[in-house]
Amino acid sequence: MFDKTQTYCFGRYLVDIPLDAELKGQGNAYYATKIHTGFGIAEFNAKVNAALTKRKNEPGKRGFKYVKSVYPEGGDKQIVVGKADLWSTTAYSIDAFVRMSSQKKGAGQFFYLSEEGLPAKDIDAIVANYRNILAAIRYRAPRDIPAEPGFCIENGFIANDGKTPQAERAVLSFALKSHPDVRFSISSDLYFKQEKPLLQRMKESGVDERFPGKNRVITAGDRVINGMSGQESLDEFPSDDGTGVAQSFVWETLGEVANPLKASIHFNIFSGEGVAGVTGVSSMSTQQIRALYEGIVKSIRIRPTEGKQ
Repeated sequence: MFDKTQTYCFGRYLVDIPLDAELKGQGNAYYATKIHTGFGIAEFNAKVNAALTKRKNEPGKRGFKYVKSVYPEGGDKQIVVGKADLWSTTAYSIDAFVRMSSQKKGAGQFFYLSEEGLPAKDIDAIVANYRNILAAIRYRAPRDIPAEPGFCIENGFIANDGKTPQAERAVLSFALKSHPDVRFSISSDLYFKQEKPLLQRMKESGVDERFPGKNRVITAGDRVINGMSGQESLDEFPSDDGTGVAQSFVWETLGEVANPLKASIHFNIFSGEGVAGVTGVSSMSTQQIRALYEGIVKSIRIRPTEGKQ
């Protein structure tokens, strides 16, 4: 299965995934909001106009009503600022858009993000941060691995040295084409407080008490992956109909609190995925699942860059 792989960039990290795996979904959070993607001038203009129309016609006393456009001349960028009176507290909204121009790689690709409830005292700094984000976003093809420091998102990349703590999250999810019940996901998250280690959380979840004697722990303990200290738990458990088993293998590093360059990584493979939450019999043996797990988990690494990261 690992004869051929494809390298994926997620957040500030890389992982090698078998070609037999199909990408099922991508997600992100950057500067406390999700960055969406789209394509085409017509769709870009429609999104911008929809934001302008909404803010200029926002009903109700608590609605975020239009204040200004940061780029009134239009073009490839736009930031729409709104303001609301929320129970005697003034708050702001931002809808931000950027499109790759015809002179840039990925011409026509655009990105957009929005937030509401932003504090009035910080609004100038927040608008400045949004301007910086729009200036830093560029198109990125799925196989493109950037060489400079920054953050990978779906179809895009945000140039950023990672020295300023901010909310960041990136997630990829896959399913095997040849074994569609076998799925796995990998995510990076920046935490701002110390979280409990994986094995402690699993113990406190009470799974073993609720289902005594059903889960078989294959191995559990500390494990360092490419210099990242973490923990893993490899478990086997009965299918819902009791005719076979399924597996759940997890590895996680908590990284460092408030350090974007050492985010938490969570990798999970699970099998027996069925309809309506039913756990069926795994189509792969535990030995096969473990080989898949080992091949992927050993490839997780921080993306090397030309700058210091």
